[in-house]
Amino acid sequence: MGTRENIIRVALDNFLVFGVRAVTMDEIAKLAGISKKTIYEEFSSKEELVNATVDETIMEYKCDIEEMQRTDVSAIDHLLLMTKYLREKFTRMNPLLLHDIQRFYPKCWNKISEFKTSKVLQNLTMVLEQGKASGDFRREIDSELLAYMRMDQITNAFVLQKSKSNFSLLECQLAVLDHFIHGILTDQGRSNYYKKLLSSD
Repeated sequence: MGTRENIIRVALDNFLVFGVRAVTMDEIAKLAGISKKTIYEEFSSKEELVNATVDETIMEYKCDIEEMQRTDVSAIDHLLLMTKYLREKFTRMNPLLLHDIQRFYPKCWNKISEFKTSKVLQNLTMVLEQGKASGDFRREIDSELLAYMRMDQITNAFVLQKSKSNFSLLECQLAVLDHFIHGILTDQGRSNYYKKLLSSD
């Protein structure tokens, strides 16, 4: 791993745990085992480093989504993959991360929002249409509208977690996802969902 990639990885790992504002360039340099001068040789400012970590995260998410799209599984299986994915991604994430980016790094936030309304929306709409065709999801739902609502749920769960500190971010995300899933399932879909949920334990 090169110096630049190492800095990005160390910064991202710490941003996820502590938020962006709480992590200084001095701390990143120390944890990366390099001087602060070396960081500034790669990144002219903290904002440029934050932008690089956002680019890295979006690229990872994009690859993950494309991998899910290549997987020949049912819409129900996609829901279970989504649940597993949320567990992996939100277990360590500090709710302050997105708050910091939205408030202090608007260009980075716009990049995240653009990714959500393109790649994520497209994938969610595809899965919803697949589930309607198989009879697992209610045929009357508007797939694109529900995809937009689902994206808003993910963002709003961060607000919920901040207002109710006794709930973890993961608990909030999984509760909202469970509510979403049960709102779209048909009786057939609910039966298939629980069968696969039990078999995956």
